[in-house]
Amino acid sequence: MSFIGRRGIIGPAYLSLGTQNSYGYSRSLSTLPDSEPSGTIGKLVAIVAERLGVGEMATNGLQLAVIGGALAGARYFGGFLVDFLKKRVVVTASFDSRDESYSWVLNWLNEHPYSQRTTQFSVSTSITSSGSSSLGEDRDKRFPPVYFLPAPGIHLLMYNNRLLWLNRELSQNSAAAVTKSSLERIHISTFGRSRDVLQQLVLDAQQKFIDRDLSRTVVFAADGYGNWRRTRSRPKRPLSTIVIPPCLKTQLVSDAKEFLVSEKWYSDRGIPYRRGYLLYGTPGSGKTSFVYSLAGELGLNIYVVSLSNKGLTDDTLGELVSDVDAAFVHRNRADGSGTNSVTFSGLLNAIDGVAAQEGRILCMTTNHKEKLDPALIRPGRIDVRVHFENATQEQARELFTKFYPGLTETESRELSETFAARIPNLKFSMAHLQGFLMGHKGLPIRAVDEVDSWVESHKDGPPKDTSSENEPLDA
Repeated sequence: MSFIGRRGIIGPAYLSLGTQNSYGYSRSLSTLPDSEPSGTIGKLVAIVAERLGVGEMATNGLQLAVIGGALAGARYFGGFLVDFLKKRVVVTASFDSRDESYSWVLNWLNEHPYSQRTTQFSVSTSITSSGSSSLGEDRDKRFPPVYFLPAPGIHLLMYNNRLLWLNRELSQNSAAAVTKSSLERIHISTFGRSRDVLQQLVLDAQQKFIDRDLSRTVVFAADGYGNWRRTRSRPKRPLSTIVIPPCLKTQLVSDAKEFLVSEKWYSDRGIPYRRGYLLYGTPGSGKTSFVYSLAGELGLNIYVVSLSNKGLTDDTLGELVSDVDAAFVHRNRADGSGTNSVTFSGLLNAIDGVAAQEGRILCMTTNHKEKLDPALIRPGRIDVRVHFENATQEQARELFTKFYPGLTETESRELSETFAARIPNLKFSMAHLQGFLMGHKGLPIRAVDEVDSWVESHKDGPPKDTSSENEPLDA
């Protein structure tokens, strides 16, 4: 059977070719070998495309889209699956460089045997976030301490016969750039679901860190971001080195010790468990020195807030004071000036507001009590007021004795009494007398001989103290 067309006769063979579907016709003209879509997904897509009457190119594109979507989905949900499995079989402890526990871990790492043999290590002169060398060590003080720590990255180490892997991550973000420091996080992980191993590690690290500070007083300073930064530590100063009237020293120490063991007494009577001291008087009379010594005697740290800090606000001040669980030292500007964002009401709320911390000792030091607002030092906020005067003759005698301990008992008594008799009572501060004796180290007789001319040169009064009231701690 034949049909007549414009260009001639089309036979049956060609007719059958022409009536093939477009898929077969395209394959015949392109002379491609017969093939079937490979893979289960590809076959399913080809079947669907054939039923929809979609062309070959669209079918191939649809296959690629479906396969790509399946891979992307597997990758996305696979991440959740991996995280789920990690949480089930791996326990991790994380430490932030803005927290004190970060220093505990670095100190622990410095003493771990792995840090002594790893080939990838970092060298640091500090293990605190503030960058200060905070720990006292028996080494040459002319050189800073050196800490050898595992470098940033992943490290494998052993602890109590358990395999741990440690990851140090440095984050160079915008906040770190503002504070000119790198934010670091340390992650320590191990297999298992029990946290006991890592919790014990943290407690061991904390104890090692504390043990190195048992004979030292640690000072923390507030920054403008609501955080405490460890700034320094110094050997505890014995109370015997503080030359103030003995009765005053005994009264203050006894009062502070009684407060620390009276929490239940305060609670039973509904009284906020806080204690406030106001130390006021002439510059150089030993106010801040006594705070250092008192903190050492009580085994407490010192937390310092400078209200002249421009980044300090009412909110950050409240957060800082609510974090203090030991001694908190606050310095007042005598003239009350300074540019900052702390309001007077914010300061009062931080001291004894609803969110104020309990169980802390607050020490305010000032040279001019009369310039303080009465609301700041009212009873309840300040419980004990102590006036530090210029040196008495008895204090001058005691200071001389402490400066020259190598004298015989007779020499010490005679020279110290002669020295004290030549010092006008309540005219010079302890700092001025100390300055004079510092110029005669190891020369007690010469100090006694020259004290009269020194006193005469200051007959119009001692040199005016020009030290800044902004400094958080006295020398």
